[in-house]
Amino acid sequence: MRSSGRKVNPVNNLRQITTLRAAAVISSTIIGVGILSFPRYMALAGNSSAPFIAFSGVVLSFLSYWLLASLCQRFPKESLFVFSRRLIGRPLATVFTAVILILFITLTGITTRQFGDVATTVLYKKTPIEATIFLMLLVSLLSSRRNVVKFSYIHFFYLPLIVGSIVLTILISLKSVDLLNLQPILMSPTLEFWNGAREASYLFQSSFVITLLIPFMEKPKHAFRAGALAIIMSGAIYVLIVIASVGMFGAEETKLLIYPTLEMARSAAFGEGFLERLDAIFIIIWVISVYTTVYTTYYISAYLMQNLFALRDQSMAASMLLPLIFALAMLPPNVFEAYKWILHLGNAGMALMVGYPLLLWIAYFIRRAGKEASS
Repeated sequence: MRSSGRKVNPVNNLRQITTLRAAAVISSTIIGVGILSFPRYMALAGNSSAPFIAFSGVVLSFLSYWLLASLCQRFPKESLFVFSRRLIGRPLATVFTAVILILFITLTGITTRQFGDVATTVLYKKTPIEATIFLMLLVSLLSSRRNVVKFSYIHFFYLPLIVGSIVLTILISLKSVDLLNLQPILMSPTLEFWNGAREASYLFQSSFVITLLIPFMEKPKHAFRAGALAIIMSGAIYVLIVIASVGMFGAEETKLLIYPTLEMARSAAFGEGFLERLDAIFIIIWVISVYTTVYTTYYISAYLMQNLFALRDQSMAASMLLPLIFALAMLPPNVFEAYKWILHLGNAGMALMVGYPLLLWIAYFIRRAGKEASS
């Protein structure tokens, strides 16, 4: 058989992730374990102004994502961990990569712990929490052996199921909302307001996954567009959940509920006996959404570990991470301590996800100015 003589570009073969699929990865990662308790913490921060605080958190996350994505778009053929070595030098870039690795390993462990706490409370009351956590990590480990393109397909497959079911539950719940519970909607930007908005933005930090996707995207210049679409969609879902929960129960009662979103699903009903007890369906979808979140943070951790220690492949890195992440997941003694860990991780992540891109931007402009001066 004669060869056609056409040369195949291996880079173009790898670029199979569309803008829509990249948005699906980011969105299904953002919608995760925190969806059950999110309204409670927004109500604690702002009472009836909880939806406004949640919206402000979405805006903050949007700005931090723009800072990161606009930088990565300037290096469409490389991941953040490759081009950062040229901008700030290999030693300093290696230190930041190690810090990000530690952050995502810990985030994976605590997220899985939160899942275990809810699962053993609501679903598997007689199952040891260790078994629940280990099974979630094992599934994530096996999934992390796939390449980035297959990784994106998994998220793209599950996203319509996650979003469709959550939106349906919210729409049914909105008919029970009392608008008086949502007044006043605005509040002055006090310390509590900014603390609540900052906590809301923590849920969106996993949008960092775009740094892995850009080198494999068909149109790397659309990375910001993909993230913007994902943040708008997932942000709208979080804001609507807060509106439905606070509007249904009131701010004071929402503060007393550990999982207000689950109670909202339990209270939702459609028709006379047609759709009742939506919480059973909702909790199944929630388990899938937790899986997509843990899958992403586990995948990022394995990718970083492989690159940092120059391991043979990502499968080896993923296997080595399992006992470490499991041990971290078992450290918090209870659900409230696990949430405190999440807050500390959120603070560290916010400083890192904003400070590191800013440092790289400064190095980029300095190097570009030096090249223009020498030319």
